[in-house]
Amino acid sequence: MFVPRIARSKIGDLADFRKSKEYITYVKKTVNTEFMKMKRRLIENFNSHPVTIEINAGPGSKNISNTLGGVGNLYSYIGFDKGSKPIQPILSLLERETAIASFVFSKNGTFKVFISNPTPQDIFNVTPLPWAQGRSWAEGIEKGLSGFGFYINKESSKSRSGIGLQVENKLRSGKFQNTSYITKLIRDFELQVKQLNRSTF
Repeated sequence: MFVPRIARSKIGDLADFRKSKEYITYVKKTVNTEFMKMKRRLIENFNSHPVTIEINAGPGSKNISNTLGGVGNLYSYIGFDKGSKPIQPILSLLERETAIASFVFSKNGTFKVFISNPTPQDIFNVTPLPWAQGRSWAEGIEKGLSGFGFYINKESSKSRSGIGLQVENKLRSGKFQNTSYITKLIRDFELQVKQLNRSTF
């Protein structure tokens, strides 16, 4: 990512900005402050997403994401193991991998900032479906998850989560309602980072 040169008047008229510890410290501190705001916003947006809230609430939650038309909830529909915390791997990845990787300064004061953050595929890789190896439930939220017509939301000892089963006979028409989730959250974050400009400084 390229961040335009900041006003030289804030640092002083230097022959080679790469040699100015004051300039480099100022830039890194200022960019890091703005970046951390964006990182916090990304995590807040993830935590406040209806899908995240619904899954965090467990097998007894309401279908606030409306992905199931109000029938049951995502935790029992997806079939997470009772007591598991499916959201945690995503949150850990966002916290750990979203960071400023490096700065590259030029003599005239311009600089580049390289940002690292998880891609949607990185997140899909840590969100496997409990019943389908090689598939991601987080990706399924966006692209669809099969079996809605055969899903019944009731307590059962045969259920992974303790509530929710797939039965043999179809119970209803309709299908799982795809909704934007990880891909949009990451895309929005990356757009915000790219918008860092001279007004930041």
